[in-house]
Amino acid sequence: RWVISRSGVTAKSVGVRFGAQFVGTDINEALHDPDVDLVMITPRHHLHAGMVLAALKTGKHVFVEKPLALNEEELALIEAFYFENSGEKPILMTGFNRRFSPPIQHIKKILDSTPGPMMVTYRMNAGYLPPSHWVHGPEGGGRNIGEACHIYDLFNYLVGAEPIECFATPLSHLPAGCRANENFVAVIKFSDGSVASLHYTSLGSIAHPKEQMNIYSGGITVSLNDYKEVVVHGGGLSGWSNSFQEKGQIDELERLAEAIHAPSMEENFIKHQFVATRTSFEVERFLKGEH
Repeated sequence: RWVISRSGVTAKSVGVRFGAQFVGTDINEALHDPDVDLVMITPRHHLHAGMVLAALKTGKHVFVEKPLALNEEELALIEAFYFENSGEKPILMTGFNRRFSPPIQHIKKILDSTPGPMMVTYRMNAGYLPPSHWVHGPEGGGRNIGEACHIYDLFNYLVGAEPIECFATPLSHLPAGCRANENFVAVIKFSDGSVASLHYTSLGSIAHPKEQMNIYSGGITVSLNDYKEVVVHGGGLSGWSNSFQEKGQIDELERLAEAIHAPSMEENFIKHQFVATRTSFEVERFLKGEH
């Protein structure tokens, strides 16, 4: 119905392309339109939290690209909206699409039928971004908060228990142009005894797969290769494969649509978004040497 952009020219161009009825440069115009049900928030990261809270307060459902927030103060305001107010509240979905992807759904079914804690190792070959890229600055919040939050949410989903302890360490003696919050190892311990680690780096070759994961639990090993293949060893369980990547972007939007038409988001879904975001802040403190 609306396209809002900082640039009126951009808003008009996109609006024409997608058949929007209205375009503008002030988000409040859309937020106070009673015919708007869902607001999709996709500007640079530093604008996310403020727009999310404004939209929620006008009763709109919200989809926001990750990250949900860049600091504790922003996150606390959004949490307060949900936990300090009674009554029915709008749906909030942060773009943590990995949990909705077909290969992860396949893995989740296997893990749910496997007893005991799990050991998870995730490797993200993130690729190099030049020091001048906006993600590194105050508009982006850095790559740990801005991108690795995806994986913290995925850990929460796969393990299904509360994270209780976190530790992170950056690479020492970084090459010129590389940063601690894009070359690090983060380890998270969960209340059921599970341990998950993220190895995140900008130093690798782009010829190597970007994302790989191994999970060890109850006598089985599950391996994910770049969201194209799942290989299972042990238990006589089958894997999964596809000729192209399926990271869950379409699947998360379908789930959002279902929830809007027939509210059915599980209670922990919104809480998980807060937990993953707060984990990224805790990791960032380690990477800055604040622990």
